[in-house]
Amino acid sequence: MRTLSEVAWPVSALPEALPALARQCDLPLRQIELTAPAELSADDATLNAWMDWAADALGIELEATQVGGAEMESLLSGAAPALVKCKVENEQYFLLLLPGHAGNKLRILGPDLRVHRRPIAELTQALCAQYAGRFSAEVEQLLISARIPERDQARVRIALLRERLATVTIRGFWLLRLPPESPFAKQLHYVGIFRGAGMVLGVFLSLYLLEILGWWLIGHGALNGQMDFGWLMAWGLLLISLIPLRLLGMGLSGTLVIRAGTLLKQRLLAGALHMSPDAIRHQGVGQLLGRVIESSAFEALALNGGIRVPIAVLELVLAVVVLTSSGVGVLHALLLLIWTMVAVWLGRRLFLRLRRWTTLRLEMAHDLVERMVGHRTRLAQQAEDAWHDGEDQLLTTYWQASREYDQAAVLLNGILPRGWLLLGILGFLPLLIGGEIEVLPLAIVLGGVLLGYRAIAEIAGSLTNFAQAWVAWQQVAPIFHAAKAEQPPAIFHAVVTHGEESGKRMPIIEGWDLVFRYRAQGAPVLDNCNVSILRGERVLLQGASGGGKSSLAALLSGARKQESGLLLLQGLDSGAWGMRNWRKAVAYAPQFHENYIFSAPLAFNVLMGRRWPPEQQDLIEAESLCRELGLDNLLDNMPAGFMQMVGETGWRLSHGERSRVFLARALLQDAKVIVLDESFGALDPQTMERCLRLVMERAPTLVVIAHP
Repeated sequence: MRTLSEVAWPVSALPEALPALARQCDLPLRQIELTAPAELSADDATLNAWMDWAADALGIELEATQVGGAEMESLLSGAAPALVKCKVENEQYFLLLLPGHAGNKLRILGPDLRVHRRPIAELTQALCAQYAGRFSAEVEQLLISARIPERDQARVRIALLRERLATVTIRGFWLLRLPPESPFAKQLHYVGIFRGAGMVLGVFLSLYLLEILGWWLIGHGALNGQMDFGWLMAWGLLLISLIPLRLLGMGLSGTLVIRAGTLLKQRLLAGALHMSPDAIRHQGVGQLLGRVIESSAFEALALNGGIRVPIAVLELVLAVVVLTSSGVGVLHALLLLIWTMVAVWLGRRLFLRLRRWTTLRLEMAHDLVERMVGHRTRLAQQAEDAWHDGEDQLLTTYWQASREYDQAAVLLNGILPRGWLLLGILGFLPLLIGGEIEVLPLAIVLGGVLLGYRAIAEIAGSLTNFAQAWVAWQQVAPIFHAAKAEQPPAIFHAVVTHGEESGKRMPIIEGWDLVFRYRAQGAPVLDNCNVSILRGERVLLQGASGGGKSSLAALLSGARKQESGLLLLQGLDSGAWGMRNWRKAVAYAPQFHENYIFSAPLAFNVLMGRRWPPEQQDLIEAESLCRELGLDNLLDNMPAGFMQMVGETGWRLSHGERSRVFLARALLQDAKVIVLDESFGALDPQTMERCLRLVMERAPTLVVIAHP
């Protein structure tokens, strides 16, 4: 189609197309030159692998997605920036969609680096054409059978094809954005938080200036005897104009909070997923619950405080300007600044008391949760008269900390603003005692005092929010900082393979002088360990408990990082692969207590290492594998079959059933190496033999850890 050939990029030009699209969208990129190997084609496996590598190398995120044929138009309207795979003259090409479509036309970045506009309906038809062909004969036969008049056939044909395309899943879409691991300031800048904050401040500045102007008009008219209809009309119009401005400011600030909150949630989720197993294992359930609670509190407090602080500062500056402009309010301006310093000191005092109170509160929550989790153990092993040891002392300390915090909060938020009003009124005494002063300067000073009251009240509230957010941040910071961008992979790993030399199998995993310890000062679990696993090899690793078998498995799979030594997969280290790609290449089923069944459909639990949502072929293959692993009775008994909800809130699985789900999850990952850590211990001999035989057949390279 001619209109697409002008704006589409060939597959071979992807190394130039992807950075060009990112730059056009003002995405910050790493300074790296992408390469496209000769094997890069439009097939899903190679293309997805290259897209993942290129995104990691550039420091951006490409999310592969899919859509039903009926939703194609809506996806194109809201997907930008994105890459879309299309077919032009039976060759695969790519469209680069830019954000900000105008009306019914999309903005497309062409190979000439110019922005082209094409109708959404036209592109939708072109992208669906390759899928509509399979239904054309069926639709034409239906038109003839139904005797549709010729004048209506075109309209009916389009409607029928759209209905048929609704059943088709179309892949080949990649959404472009900054990854949640990238620097948070860059993410804020990219989504326009800083620009939006400037707009909010501009709106509120205009609001306050108009408010001051309105009071100047009514005050000037009243003091000079000019309260005619014209002055009142001007004052009324100014007051009315404040309403849309305030609504605009509230709307902009609300949008700003939602955008920033979304980024913060994404960052915290990425951090939680990046936290090391040891950092999580050494914390109790109560401590983890406390971090989750504090993360929600931090989001609300930080975002609301982030809006209130600049507004409070703006009000304070305007109050000082109004007071000094009167000519006689310099003393009041100086008193306002001193009172602001008092507010800051009280805010620090509030923060210290709040931190102590929060520590005690989280300690009590942790203690309560741990007592609930270990209730049965306490009943069996602890004397009844010792069940509540320390509780009264902890409650007394908490009550004292609560009272001190409440006193500080009342002083800052209740007494301090009203104290300024009293101080401002007392500040009039020197002006009155000093002699005759015109009424207008006194009125201006009074207005400045009232504006200062609002500023002090807003500052007090902002300091309270800031203190609460900072205390919550101390709990959230480890999760936030856990999400850090990795170093970019050096080259495209999918085409790096060892050749065969004289029929000899080459190592797929090699390790030299590996050292690993769980704690910085602890004894090494692995000390100068060397390992070499050949492609296609079946390795059984046995040894006594505590000998480092599981630690070695975690190193091989990328779940942990060695302290020193060199570990290679197909001749490349983790820096060249990127940890995400390494973990895709090495499937790992850890020990039972470190593996999980999620509260989700059984199909999701089995296919989570592959892709979701799956295609029909994925579901067929996964269900077939589960039946081969001996899960026939489970699948037949569950009401929803393979889509039955399982886990803590769904269908409960036995120990052996869980083990086989973990085996299926690892086998369906299509990895180069499969590492199984005591995955057969919960199976009876007959089932174990069946599962082991299947694993031996399907695993490209296999490492099995078992007790002797």
